[in-house]
Amino acid sequence: MQSRWNNTDAAQAKTDLDLRAYSSRLIGADTALVLHGGGNTSVKSTHTDRFGEKLDIIWVKASGFDLASMGPEGFTALDLRRVLKLAGLESLSDADMVNEVLCARLDASAAAASIEAIVHALIPFKFVDHSHADAILTISNTPGGKERFAEIYGDRVLVLPYIKPGFDLAIQFRDVIANTDLSAYDAVISENHGVFTFDDDAFRSYEKMILVVDEAEAWLRNNYGRAEFTQTDAGDPVGVAAARKGVSDLAGGAVISRKSKSIPGSNVQRYGALLRKGTLTPEHVIHNKPYPAMLGDDPESGLAAFRSEYVGYFGRAEDADLTMLAPFPHWALFEDGRCRSFGPNLKRASVSADVADTTLEAMYYADQIGDWQGLGEQDLRDLEYWELEQAKLKRQKPASELTGKIAVVSGAAAGIGQACAEVLFEKGAVVIGLDIDPSISETMSKPGYEGLVLDLTDEAAVANALAYVVDNYGGLDIVVSNAGIFRTGAKIETLGDEDWDAILAVNLSSHRKLIKQAVPFLRHGINPGIVVIGSRNVAAPGGGAAAYSVSKAGLTQLMRVAALELAPEGVTVNAVHPDAVFDTRLWTPEALATSAARYGLTIDEYKTRNLLKAEIKSRDVALAVCAFIDGTLPATTGAQLPVDGGNDRVI
Repeated sequence: MQSRWNNTDAAQAKTDLDLRAYSSRLIGADTALVLHGGGNTSVKSTHTDRFGEKLDIIWVKASGFDLASMGPEGFTALDLRRVLKLAGLESLSDADMVNEVLCARLDASAAAASIEAIVHALIPFKFVDHSHADAILTISNTPGGKERFAEIYGDRVLVLPYIKPGFDLAIQFRDVIANTDLSAYDAVISENHGVFTFDDDAFRSYEKMILVVDEAEAWLRNNYGRAEFTQTDAGDPVGVAAARKGVSDLAGGAVISRKSKSIPGSNVQRYGALLRKGTLTPEHVIHNKPYPAMLGDDPESGLAAFRSEYVGYFGRAEDADLTMLAPFPHWALFEDGRCRSFGPNLKRASVSADVADTTLEAMYYADQIGDWQGLGEQDLRDLEYWELEQAKLKRQKPASELTGKIAVVSGAAAGIGQACAEVLFEKGAVVIGLDIDPSISETMSKPGYEGLVLDLTDEAAVANALAYVVDNYGGLDIVVSNAGIFRTGAKIETLGDEDWDAILAVNLSSHRKLIKQAVPFLRHGINPGIVVIGSRNVAAPGGGAAAYSVSKAGLTQLMRVAALELAPEGVTVNAVHPDAVFDTRLWTPEALATSAARYGLTIDEYKTRNLLKAEIKSRDVALAVCAFIDGTLPATTGAQLPVDGGNDRVI
């Protein structure tokens, strides 16, 4: 654990809040201290109100902000006197506590402060830092953890038994502080929960955190070495897709699956047994449920066992007011040692994967030490079904229609393919674009919106790309087969073999290769579908485009056969036939002007030469594509949909 403090950077802080934000980012930057919202910080200060009255206040990290990146905007100012008065109460429901802390805000529009705001207010020091440090939690969760802390720290650290975060934890701190001089300690460890450091100086509070955690890390390392795991490839990608399908069925909707670290296969059963004894920190039950699923050769039976066990775990609450969350595992250990997470969207799945990685490292040490004992079932269930967590779920916005879906779009570097990728992403899907154009790696470079450079006529490259998709996201639900080239001007009499072969290779054969390689994964997709991008030329070809027209007609026939073959698998296959889509790279201003002149039209007239006098854009085609795969047309397969503004020759 290395200190990240820089005096030059710290000196840039002009206010207490600036300095608080700076040192908070240092804590958030180290995932061994905080992971996805685990931890919070505060600073006590003063404020002069509108009436000239000077108030004692406390700035507390607000819920929903990331310590690693937030500035002053991530803190909420509270009336310190009012918050401290809450600590004088003997009982207060967590919902009422949240409401009272909301009422204590100086700015009514500010975000809700951390649920540990009262604890921060009670600790009688200007700066308070709180983390869920992995090393401290690992030691805390092993039998005899308190004795090990005494061995490591002597009497420099106060160790308190676990109390659920919220008002109960505040009361514990209130009573301890009333009878204890905290200045005699470098830190307070809340067993199974985390560590608090504090000082009237931001630097000293931060350095205490680093020192205390570093000593815990050193103790683990010196006694048991380092926990080192690898991250392997997908193994059997079809098996991964099948497991994700099974989890999606339990979840009641599509999930994303991310890979985590792998452990030796010989350790799987041992780690699985340890993981039954509690999460690393109680908050992890919200991300990853109380334990993972154990999946062997038959994922279906492993998932059924998880569901049965989770239903029993929920039922033992014997609380008719609770509604069971979807009984699907948020992570799983496979018998060969691979580990994968599952979540309703990419962010949630990634959080689960990170938590799984941290948990596996803790299991390494638990195995070496000899056992693991986190919180029991009731404490974990109380937190997983905590009224505050239930309220958060109710406030969540409805998911977009394609959230959790995984899509591949070929020819996605520009034009129709790019528009399809954009619309699918807007609708919530993870989208991977495939194109020979290297620019795709720049235009598609966001989380869940990724471009891969490959030659789509190379079947091995296509197979590798789809295996990569499954390895990184869990499966495949949507294929938009769009790759194509267009070369004009050659009549059959003068059409060369090179052009003919090249056009058919891209416009027809590459689609067959993509569909062929996708089918084993689509078989395990969630409401899976394929959409091919054809052309108006299928119904109304023109002279000078024999290779293009033939390739698109062949592609349409391929679509029809695929629809027949894949219907029993539940895979829909349809075609969209665009015409006169001019916002693509194919249509340069010069080419557009030349074509318009050939018909004796202005450019605007040429672009709208259809029955509706509409200018067809790539996005119009993309929206038609989505109609086949976003639930708008769930019972349609083998269909051909024109997007041409109405063409009299087609009609």
